[in-house]
Amino acid sequence: MKKSHKNLRRFLFLSVLAGSLLACEGIPDKTDDDGTNYDGPPKQIIPVQQAKTIYDSYTKRRVPIIKDFEEAEDSTQEFHPTRYGQYSYETMKHYMSFIEQEAKLAKVEIKGLRFYFANYPADGSVGSNSKYARHNTFFLLPTTDFNGEELGFFIRVDENGNRKAVAVRDLVKNKNTLQRQKGSGKQQKGAPGFGSKMLLLNPVFQSGNEENVSLILNDSQMVPPPRQDDDFKRN
Repeated sequence: MKKSHKNLRRFLFLSVLAGSLLACEGIPDKTDDDGTNYDGPPKQIIPVQQAKTIYDSYTKRRVPIIKDFEEAEDSTQEFHPTRYGQYSYETMKHYMSFIEQEAKLAKVEIKGLRFYFANYPADGSVGSNSKYARHNTFFLLPTTDFNGEELGFFIRVDENGNRKAVAVRDLVKNKNTLQRQKGSGKQQKGAPGFGSKMLLLNPVFQSGNEENVSLILNDSQMVPPPRQDDDFKRN
């Protein structure tokens, strides 16, 4: 009888131990740098076929219009409209870390990322490569809350190194005001302007005694040019 009880206790102990090991195998290891709580895919994920449907809709309803317009502007070469832009995964991680750090220093919370559609000028003066001239592009702009309104922002650094989030809209308003004053013979000293090469090429630009840090991401690899295959259709 004692032997039977002893064997039963041993069996129960081994069963509990085995169950514990199996349970642990089903739980992914947590590392110190893992700050994410995975809870399944985002609700915005769409099926591949739906992606193909909207891709084909753009091919039918937008590509011919862009192509006809650009080739009417310059009939010397065939024009291939942009179909996608790409950043490396490392670039995106770097970008997210950068804007999160800047927002933290400015004591604001990032609410979202806006993807603005844009177009490189025909003269090739803007963009990482002149071959992108006349082609569509996009840029990313983080947003935060300004008195209950979600707006894109940049960071203003004063002469003491203090950081403050400023709405991009305010900078644009100042630029428009400056243009109107130039037209009437007046000009504000130290007001930001969008026409300088420094502003176009350098993410850090001056405004009086302050330094403005842009959080806008652009200069991705745009396709085309050059003409090449993509994931949904041969160009």
